[in-house]
Amino acid sequence: MSDSCRSLLRRRQFVAAVLSLAVWLPAPSFAAETAERSIQFWFIRHGESEINVDSIPHPAPDDGVSYPLTRQGVQQALALGESLATVPITTIYASTRLRAIQTADAVAFRHGLSIALAPAAVEIDLGMPLDAPDSGRAYRELVRKWLVDKDTSARIGEGESLLDAQRRFLPFVRELMNRHANDTGIVVIVSHSATLGLLVPMLASNVPEDYILTHALPNAGIIKTELRDDRLFCTEWGGAPVTTGH
Repeated sequence: MSDSCRSLLRRRQFVAAVLSLAVWLPAPSFAAETAERSIQFWFIRHGESEINVDSIPHPAPDDGVSYPLTRQGVQQALALGESLATVPITTIYASTRLRAIQTADAVAFRHGLSIALAPAAVEIDLGMPLDAPDSGRAYRELVRKWLVDKDTSARIGEGESLLDAQRRFLPFVRELMNRHANDTGIVVIVSHSATLGLLVPMLASNVPEDYILTHALPNAGIIKTELRDDRLFCTEWGGAPVTTGH
């Protein structure tokens, strides 16, 4: 047998060996690559603001620039911006309340991004003075009616019902899901505790609607979700992995 024939035979034997080995190897996983390609939506609660501190008077309605971040809230926002400095954030939306804008700014500055204001992401209006002595009890009772009694039309005075909040916040987020469906990276939405805690579970397929009752979102806390089959899937809530649902 000539040298050229022997060389051709060896090449054929090598190819056959590789192909036979491939039968026994597991198929390559594209999960990591898919995760990198998928768009994520991170919902962030603002840092501590004057509205969160009982010892600070709350004479004004929660509107516009009424309640900025406290010193601790500023530190929380700066720490948040630092922790997210290397995260691939592409777009930032913020409630029009000052405390949310300040928190979003701390993140935006690290990425050289501007902020898109989102009136639909403001806090739920409870319809009562912030300094009302029974405001905490009234809020807990209202949430119970919404989540336990399923009375989503319940409200206090001229305040919002859960149905009102749904009608403004859910279409806003769904529109963002459609707008960014083919993007990669992370879209940030800076909002408020009740708005996020009560409404994000209505968008995330694996979080019970009453999740907020046992998993309050802290100031500067993050709810991490990703888009899967046109729905949001929550991977982390306030720093802890989400294991409920499907």
